[in-house]
Amino acid sequence: MKRILQIFTDLKFALFILFLIAMTSSLGSVIEQDQTLEYYQLNYPLTHPIYGFLDWKFILFFGFDHLYKTVWFFGLLFILSISLISCTLVRQFPLFFNSKEYFFKKQKVSFSKLPFFISFPKRFYNQEIFLSKLQDLQFYIFQKQDVFYGYKGLIGRISPVLVHLSLLFILAGSFFGAFQNLKAQEIIAKGEIFHVQNPIQTGPFTPLPNISLRVNDFWVEYEKNRIHQFYSNLSILDPFGVEVQQQTISVNNPLRFQGFDFYQSDWNLLGIRIENQKQIYELPLFPFPKTSKAWVTWIPNVEQNFICVFDQFENFFSVYDKNGAFIGFHDVGEWMNSEDLSIRILEILPSTGLLLKYDPSIGFIYLGFGLLMITTCFSYLPYTQIWLFQQQNQIWIGSNTNRGKIQLEIQFENLIRFVQNSRFKRETLLREGGQ
Repeated sequence: MKRILQIFTDLKFALFILFLIAMTSSLGSVIEQDQTLEYYQLNYPLTHPIYGFLDWKFILFFGFDHLYKTVWFFGLLFILSISLISCTLVRQFPLFFNSKEYFFKKQKVSFSKLPFFISFPKRFYNQEIFLSKLQDLQFYIFQKQDVFYGYKGLIGRISPVLVHLSLLFILAGSFFGAFQNLKAQEIIAKGEIFHVQNPIQTGPFTPLPNISLRVNDFWVEYEKNRIHQFYSNLSILDPFGVEVQQQTISVNNPLRFQGFDFYQSDWNLLGIRIENQKQIYELPLFPFPKTSKAWVTWIPNVEQNFICVFDQFENFFSVYDKNGAFIGFHDVGEWMNSEDLSIRILEILPSTGLLLKYDPSIGFIYLGFGLLMITTCFSYLPYTQIWLFQQQNQIWIGSNTNRGKIQLEIQFENLIRFVQNSRFKRETLLREGGQ
């Protein structure tokens, strides 16, 4: 057990596990996740494997198609968690508690081993000047007879513990999010009520939510003849059909309800509602296969069919005859009167694409990263120690720090100069008083 504990608390071992996690995570960002078998067979064929080995059989065998859910990836995260916990308990906590203890130095040899030390003649007021300056510098001071010890920057010692704690929060959130998550895609026509029925990704312990949602309205905002933003007005309904919450969502402005986020992801046109001879009926719209956001439909007539083409979600459209000859532009709601056609389009029927996400681990992960950023900054604060030892006619002063030695060198030199200048002034006053 002691040997195993030494392995898990070794810094090189932890860095190696972090390297493996980073490499596999980068591989998972390159290989598309959670796709169909046909997708991998088409993009990673056996005849032309990427780098000579990366084909669809290799990807499926090692689980690279769902890398972040594989047992071996969870194993890497678990090993890293054990390493962080072991290092925290075995090394970081004892180091922190030892930093709060006092360590007196009572030999000249001990001072000569410090990076900064000095000795000067003993005077009865040197001790008073030295301790007063250390208090101004926010040092915690301990005394035992003629021996003094002080330290400051204890937060620099507890910061590694908090860094490990923040990493454990992130790992715990990753574990929890892998088993408790949901992603669903829904395409709903304007005015319809829907329930979540098309999950794309679900955790093994995540049930489908029993949420009723109604699409009240949908519209597109244009700027310089280009789509600027599209909006959906949604209502959350209780089991009795009573509205609980209403909000207009857009891209990057989701609706949040009981931990579920409804994002505006896409939109489409489903059909048109027309009026012909006081009869109202609906016709479907068909998208052009190679054109984005353009649709076509056919309006049947007694003698011939007419073609209507809709470009974007505009209030006008173009009309063609059965031979493809252009007839003209018309607005929605306008009567199209001609020898062969007397009809008007009352309304274009849009649909909105909603992306539903549920991940209760986001709070843990955000907390972990926020704590990590703060504690990482604190870990750069130096932990500084200082000693004073009086023996016969000499005073020995020494100091050490775990980081920022140049800064400590400047502070140590300023401290010694302050003591020497204060001693000179005190001796001058004593001589003048004696005269």
